[in-house]
Amino acid sequence: MRLKKFLIFQVLISLLTMPEKSTAQDYNDIFYECYISSDMAPWKETIEKMEQQLDEDDYNQLFDITLACYGYIGYCLGNNKKDEAGVYLNNGWKYLKKLTQHSRADAAPFALKSGFYGFEMALSRYKAIYLGPKSMSALEQAAAIDSTDIHYHIEKGNQMYYLPSLLGGDKEVAIYHYKKAIEIMEAGSRYHKRHWFYLNSLVTLGYSYEVTGHINEARTIYQKIHSLEPHFKWFNEEVWPDFVKKHGAD
Repeated sequence: MRLKKFLIFQVLISLLTMPEKSTAQDYNDIFYECYISSDMAPWKETIEKMEQQLDEDDYNQLFDITLACYGYIGYCLGNNKKDEAGVYLNNGWKYLKKLTQHSRADAAPFALKSGFYGFEMALSRYKAIYLGPKSMSALEQAAAIDSTDIHYHIEKGNQMYYLPSLLGGDKEVAIYHYKKAIEIMEAGSRYHKRHWFYLNSLVTLGYSYEVTGHINEARTIYQKIHSLEPHFKWFNEEVWPDFVKKHGAD
Protein backbone atom coordinates (compact mmCIF):
# COMPACT_ATOMS: atom_id res chain seq x y z
CA MET A 1 0.00 0.00 0.00
CA ARG A 2 2.84 2.39 0.86
CA LEU A 3 4.49 1.64 -2.47
CA LYS A 4 1.27 2.38 -4.33
CA LYS A 5 0.85 5.71 -2.50
CA PHE A 6 4.47 6.57 -3.28
CA LEU A 7 3.98 5.86 -6.98
CA ILE A 8 0.81 7.97 -7.11
CA PHE A 9 2.68 10.78 -5.35
CA GLN A 10 5.52 10.57 -7.88
CA VAL A 11 3.07 10.74 -10.81
CA LEU A 12 1.37 13.82 -9.31
CA ILE A 13 4.72 15.54 -8.80
CA SER A 14 5.80 14.81 -12.37
CA LEU A 15 2.52 16.20 -13.74
CA LEU A 16 2.78 19.35 -11.64
CA THR A 17 6.39 20.00 -12.64
CA MET A 18 6.00 19.09 -16.31
CA PRO A 19 6.54 22.14 -18.56
CA GLU A 20 3.34 23.31 -20.18
CA LYS A 21 3.00 22.87 -23.92
CA SER A 22 3.16 26.24 -25.59
CA THR A 23 0.07 27.46 -27.40
CA ALA A 24 -0.21 29.12 -30.79
CA GLN A 25 -0.77 32.44 -29.00
CA ASP A 26 2.45 31.97 -27.02
CA TYR A 27 4.33 31.45 -30.27
CA ASN A 28 2.67 34.44 -31.94
CA ASP A 29 3.61 36.66 -29.00
CA ILE A 30 7.26 35.60 -29.33
CA PHE A 31 7.30 36.18 -33.09
CA TYR A 32 5.71 39.60 -32.64
CA GLU A 33 8.32 40.67 -30.10
CA CYS A 34 11.09 39.40 -32.39
CA TYR A 35 9.65 41.34 -35.30
CA ILE A 36 9.31 44.68 -33.51
CA SER A 37 12.67 44.38 -31.68
CA SER A 38 14.67 43.05 -34.67
CA ASP A 39 16.04 40.34 -32.37
CA MET A 40 15.40 37.21 -34.42
CA ALA A 41 17.31 34.65 -32.35
CA PRO A 42 14.20 33.67 -30.32
CA TRP A 43 12.32 33.19 -33.62
CA LYS A 44 14.70 30.40 -34.61
CA GLU A 45 14.54 28.86 -31.15
CA THR A 46 10.75 28.93 -31.26
CA ILE A 47 10.66 27.16 -34.63
CA GLU A 48 12.83 24.43 -33.10
CA LYS A 49 10.43 24.13 -30.17
CA MET A 50 7.46 23.95 -32.55
CA GLU A 51 9.21 21.15 -34.45
CA GLN A 52 9.64 19.16 -31.23
CA GLN A 53 5.96 19.50 -30.34
CA LEU A 54 4.58 19.16 -33.86
CA ASP A 55 1.69 16.80 -34.50
CA GLU A 56 1.79 16.42 -38.28
CA ASP A 57 -1.89 15.47 -38.36
CA ASP A 58 -2.82 18.77 -36.74
CA TYR A 59 -3.59 21.27 -39.52
CA ASN A 60 -3.26 24.34 -37.31
CA GLN A 61 0.16 23.30 -36.01
CA LEU A 62 1.37 22.58 -39.53
CA PHE A 63 0.13 25.94 -40.72
CA ASP A 64 1.71 27.83 -37.82
CA ILE A 65 5.15 26.29 -38.34
CA THR A 66 4.96 26.84 -42.11
CA LEU A 67 4.10 30.52 -41.58
CA ALA A 68 6.91 30.79 -39.03
CA CYS A 69 9.38 29.48 -41.62
CA TYR A 70 7.89 31.85 -44.21
CA GLY A 71 8.52 34.82 -41.94
CA TYR A 72 12.06 33.80 -41.06
CA ILE A 73 12.99 33.13 -44.70
CA GLY A 74 11.78 36.61 -45.60
CA TYR A 75 13.93 38.07 -42.82
CA CYS A 76 17.00 36.15 -44.00
CA LEU A 77 16.56 37.25 -47.62
CA GLY A 78 16.14 40.86 -46.51
CA ASN A 79 19.35 40.70 -44.47
CA ASN A 80 21.67 38.92 -46.92
CA LYS A 81 21.56 35.58 -45.10
CA LYS A 82 20.99 33.45 -48.17
CA ASP A 83 22.53 30.25 -46.80
CA GLU A 84 20.30 30.37 -43.73
CA ALA A 85 17.30 31.23 -45.88
CA GLY A 86 18.00 28.09 -47.92
CA VAL A 87 18.02 25.90 -44.81
CA TYR A 88 14.66 27.18 -43.57
CA LEU A 89 13.23 27.09 -47.06
CA ASN A 90 14.04 23.37 -47.30
CA ASN A 91 12.44 22.77 -43.89
CA GLY A 92 9.44 24.92 -44.76
CA TRP A 93 8.80 22.97 -47.96
CA LYS A 94 8.46 19.76 -45.92
CA TYR A 95 5.71 21.25 -43.76
CA LEU A 96 4.06 23.03 -46.68
CA LYS A 97 3.82 19.80 -48.66
CA LYS A 98 2.01 18.09 -45.78
CA LEU A 99 -0.19 21.17 -45.42
CA THR A 100 -1.35 21.20 -49.04
CA GLN A 101 -2.11 17.48 -48.83
CA HIS A 102 -4.09 17.81 -45.60
CA SER A 103 -7.82 17.13 -45.74
CA ARG A 104 -8.48 20.59 -44.25
CA ALA A 105 -6.33 22.45 -46.77
CA ASP A 106 -7.92 25.70 -47.92
CA ALA A 107 -6.59 28.48 -50.15
CA ALA A 108 -3.87 29.71 -47.78
CA PRO A 109 -1.37 26.81 -48.18
CA PHE A 110 -1.48 27.12 -51.96
CA ALA A 111 -0.94 30.87 -51.74
CA LEU A 112 2.03 30.23 -49.44
CA LYS A 113 3.29 27.71 -51.98
CA SER A 114 3.37 30.52 -54.54
CA GLY A 115 5.37 32.57 -52.04
CA PHE A 116 7.82 29.74 -51.42
CA TYR A 117 8.47 29.51 -55.16
CA GLY A 118 9.15 33.24 -54.99
CA PHE A 119 11.76 32.60 -52.28
CA GLU A 120 13.36 29.94 -54.46
CA MET A 121 13.61 32.44 -57.31
CA ALA A 122 15.09 35.09 -54.98
CA LEU A 123 17.84 32.63 -54.04
CA SER A 124 18.51 31.53 -57.63
CA ARG A 125 17.37 33.99 -60.30
CA TYR A 126 17.94 31.51 -63.13
CA LYS A 127 15.16 29.30 -61.71
CA ALA A 128 12.58 31.94 -62.59
CA ILE A 129 12.17 30.45 -66.07
CA TYR A 130 10.52 27.29 -64.76
CA LEU A 131 9.52 28.28 -61.21
CA GLY A 132 7.65 31.41 -62.29
CA PRO A 133 4.86 29.42 -63.98
CA LYS A 134 4.68 27.10 -60.96
CA SER A 135 4.27 30.07 -58.66
CA MET A 136 1.47 31.45 -60.83
CA SER A 137 -0.23 28.06 -61.00
CA ALA A 138 -0.19 27.71 -57.20
CA LEU A 139 -1.74 31.16 -56.87
CA GLU A 140 -4.43 30.29 -59.41
CA GLN A 141 -5.18 27.19 -57.38
CA ALA A 142 -5.53 29.32 -54.25
CA ALA A 143 -7.89 31.72 -56.06
CA ALA A 144 -10.02 28.83 -57.30
CA ILE A 145 -10.47 27.66 -53.70
CA ASP A 146 -11.09 31.08 -52.13
CA SER A 147 -10.26 34.38 -53.80
CA THR A 148 -11.07 36.24 -50.56
CA ASP A 149 -8.28 34.53 -48.61
CA ILE A 150 -5.79 36.84 -46.88
CA HIS A 151 -2.74 34.95 -48.11
CA TYR A 152 -4.07 34.85 -51.64
CA HIS A 153 -4.30 38.65 -51.69
CA ILE A 154 -0.84 39.12 -50.18
CA GLU A 155 0.82 36.73 -52.64
CA LYS A 156 -1.16 38.13 -55.57
CA GLY A 157 0.07 41.55 -54.50
CA ASN A 158 3.64 40.27 -54.38
CA GLN A 159 3.26 38.74 -57.82
CA MET A 160 1.94 41.97 -59.32
CA TYR A 161 4.57 44.05 -57.52
CA TYR A 162 7.65 42.07 -58.57
CA LEU A 163 6.57 40.84 -61.99
CA PRO A 164 7.97 43.06 -64.79
CA SER A 165 5.30 45.18 -66.45
CA LEU A 166 6.09 43.53 -69.80
CA LEU A 167 4.94 40.24 -68.25
CA GLY A 168 1.80 41.70 -66.70
CA GLY A 169 3.12 43.16 -63.47
CA ASP A 170 1.33 46.22 -62.13
CA LYS A 171 2.18 47.90 -58.82
CA GLU A 172 -1.20 49.63 -58.68
CA VAL A 173 -2.90 46.23 -58.84
CA ALA A 174 -0.48 45.04 -56.16
CA ILE A 175 -1.64 47.87 -53.90
CA TYR A 176 -5.26 46.82 -54.42
CA HIS A 177 -4.51 43.30 -53.21
CA TYR A 178 -2.42 44.45 -50.23
CA LYS A 179 -5.25 46.78 -49.19
CA LYS A 180 -7.80 44.01 -49.60
CA ALA A 181 -5.78 41.64 -47.39
CA ILE A 182 -5.47 44.27 -44.67
CA GLU A 183 -9.18 45.08 -44.84
CA ILE A 184 -9.99 41.40 -44.34
CA MET A 185 -7.59 41.19 -41.40
CA GLU A 186 -9.07 44.28 -39.77
CA ALA A 187 -12.63 43.07 -40.28
CA GLY A 188 -11.91 39.80 -38.46
CA SER A 189 -9.65 38.48 -35.75
CA ARG A 190 -7.03 36.61 -37.76
CA TYR A 191 -3.65 38.39 -37.60
CA HIS A 192 -5.27 41.60 -36.41
CA LYS A 193 -3.41 43.91 -34.01
CA ARG A 194 -0.45 42.25 -32.27
CA HIS A 195 0.64 39.87 -35.00
CA TRP A 196 3.81 40.21 -37.06
CA PHE A 197 2.05 39.30 -40.30
CA TYR A 198 -0.45 42.16 -39.96
CA LEU A 199 2.27 44.69 -39.14
CA ASN A 200 4.43 43.43 -42.00
CA SER A 201 1.50 43.74 -44.40
CA LEU A 202 1.01 47.37 -43.35
CA VAL A 203 4.70 48.11 -43.98
CA THR A 204 4.42 46.46 -47.40
CA LEU A 205 1.39 48.58 -48.29
CA GLY A 206 3.05 51.78 -47.07
CA TYR A 207 6.20 51.10 -49.06
CA SER A 208 4.18 50.24 -52.16
CA TYR A 209 2.33 53.56 -51.87
CA GLU A 210 5.65 55.36 -51.50
CA VAL A 211 7.26 53.68 -54.51
CA THR A 212 4.28 54.46 -56.73
CA GLY A 213 4.21 58.12 -55.74
CA HIS A 214 1.16 57.99 -53.44
CA ILE A 215 3.02 59.92 -50.76
CA ASN A 216 0.07 61.08 -48.66
CA GLU A 217 -1.33 57.54 -48.56
CA ALA A 218 2.08 56.18 -47.59
CA ARG A 219 2.41 58.74 -44.82
CA THR A 220 -1.02 57.81 -43.47
CA ILE A 221 -0.10 54.12 -43.34
CA TYR A 222 3.26 54.83 -41.72
CA GLN A 223 1.62 57.01 -39.07
CA LYS A 224 -0.86 54.21 -38.44
CA ILE A 225 2.01 51.76 -37.94
CA HIS A 226 3.66 54.10 -35.43
CA SER A 227 0.37 54.50 -33.56
CA LEU A 228 -0.18 50.74 -33.42
CA GLU A 229 3.38 49.92 -32.36
CA PRO A 230 5.53 52.87 -31.20
CA HIS A 231 8.39 50.51 -30.24
CA PHE A 232 8.90 49.07 -33.74
CA LYS A 233 12.71 49.24 -33.97
CA TRP A 234 13.29 48.68 -37.70
CA PHE A 235 10.45 51.02 -38.62
CA ASN A 236 11.62 53.74 -36.21
CA GLU A 237 15.29 53.53 -37.19
CA GLU A 238 15.05 52.98 -40.96
CA VAL A 239 11.65 53.04 -42.64
CA TRP A 240 10.19 56.22 -41.13
CA PRO A 241 13.44 58.31 -41.05
CA ASP A 242 14.09 57.47 -44.72
CA PHE A 243 10.56 58.51 -45.62
CA VAL A 244 10.75 61.77 -43.64
CA LYS A 245 14.10 62.63 -45.22
CA LYS A 246 12.56 62.31 -48.70
CA HIS A 247 9.03 63.54 -48.16
CA GLY A 248 8.70 65.17 -44.74
CA ALA A 249 6.69 64.07 -41.73
CA ASP A 250 3.58 66.12 -42.56
